[in-house]
Amino acid sequence: MDTEKSWVLWPEYFDSNLTRAQGRKVNKNLAVPDPSLEMLSKALQKLGVEFTVEEEKSYPGEWYLKKGRALVPITIPKSQLMVKVGEILVRAQRS
Repeated sequence: MDTEKSWVLWPEYFDSNLTRAQGRKVNKNLAVPDPSLEMLSKALQKLGVEFTVEEEKSYPGEWYLKKGRALVPITIPKSQLMVKVGEILVRAQRS
């Protein structure tokens, strides 16, 4: 998938253990502790959006950890996508 035409979603965007400065992009109420790429993938599947997983990628702020990332075609604003994914992650954690 072309990164020029896709939103990049890192698990770190949804990590409640991180501060905004460390890479969390969503509000704490939409974040979960230590989200994995698998959790992110399941949330994207539940949303019903097309996505590609790149497992060997490292978040620039934590370049030494290869947690991976997801690429999602640009169909809605990234902020809306991240809120929807965060809501699914929080719901999944509660159940």
